[in-house]
Amino acid sequence: MKKLFFLAALFFSLVSYSQIEFIETAKVEIVGRVEFVYLEKIGDEAYNLFYKNINNPINEYVSFTFKNLDNDADKLHGIMVRGFDEAAGSKYQIKANGDVVYLKYEREDGIIKLQIEQYVSREPDVLTESRLLTLDEVNKLFRK
Repeated sequence: MKKLFFLAALFFSLVSYSQIEFIETAKVEIVGRVEFVYLEKIGDEAYNLFYKNINNPINEYVSFTFKNLDNDADKLHGIMVRGFDEAAGSKYQIKANGDVVYLKYEREDGIIKLQIEQYVSREPDVLTESRLLTLDEVNKLFRK
């Protein structure tokens, strides 16, 4: 009986070992990083923009994803840069992956800076905000 139990245990351990398979994943590349904000490229299809939420005591990372159809990464960079040329206090609204993301520009110490804001879909009353970014930092994120 002990031998039968041992053989059964050995058989089940071999069967469970053989069920592991490796899954091919898309190559992930960090395009640019600026203190707690970074842009990553997933294959040739999509981008994720991550930023730490300064409104949260634990500073969790929040992100939004967009597909790179029709060179959308360059279009997003263009929208962000255009806001620096316009008056401070303006706010752009974009939609990425079903979420609404706000690009808010404000003047701090005579310099116009960008702040990314987003309402988290799992808690619609919670507004997440990135740290303030300068034009040079936005260009660094997109390697421009």
